Amino acid sequence: MLVGQIQNMKWDHLVISGDLTQLSLEAEFALARETLGPLLKDRKRVTIIPGNHDRYVRQNKAKDYYKQHFGEFFGEEEIHVKKLNSDWVIVGWDSAHPNDLFNASGTVRRSTIQATENLLGNLPEKTRFIIVNHYPLTFPEGWEVDHSHELYNLVPVREWMMRYPNIRLYLHGHIHRNWQHRLLRESSPELLLLNSASSTSRIYSGQKSSFHQIDLVGDKVKVTPILLE
Repeated sequence: MLVGQIQNMKWDHLVISGDLTQLSLEAEFALARETLGPLLKDRKRVTIIPGNHDRYVRQNKAKDYYKQHFGEFFGEEEIHVKKLNSDWVIVGWDSAHPNDLFNASGTVRRSTIQATENLLGNLPEKTRFIIVNHYPLTFPEGWEVDHSHELYNLVPVREWMMRYPNIRLYLHGHIHRNWQHRLLRESSPELLLLNSASSTSRIYSGQKSSFHQIDLVGDKVKVTPILLE
């Protein structure tokens, strides 16, 4: 149902922000790849990063099932980079890793930040960036943050991102509730943070969509909530 709905929409690039599986088992990855197959025919139009459930089981490199089944949509480099047009570039991060029992936290590595800084410094000043990472950097008002479920280095990563006004969008998932947040920067464009939640899960009270459609026109960003039919 979800795949069919997306197939019938007009889009240039599809972003999946992780949690393709429940327990990161090989059979789950194979099923996810088969199910999403109709949307993955042109890998240049798709970005897929891993979530914590995709790193749930400790595996050696030879058994990295995410890379085996979806690695072509991220690549072998420290960060995933995809130029959407002359103005916008997607940067994908892999911050998920196995943890102890009952711990679902992630970490944005220093090498990931450094690679992103290098990219920002090497592209034209007018370039606008979209960071895709599985974990949120903000939460709804009154939300009780579970530190065993979030980024270990959430605060420094958020502070780092706010220092770069050309980073305009932060796309994530992880928590199965939908939201749009805005962080204001002094004398520069705001940072828009979008959580498309779990596209196939039930809609929670107050949730307006199953995923987002984002239109980029020049410097403008338009976000349209989409409900799963």
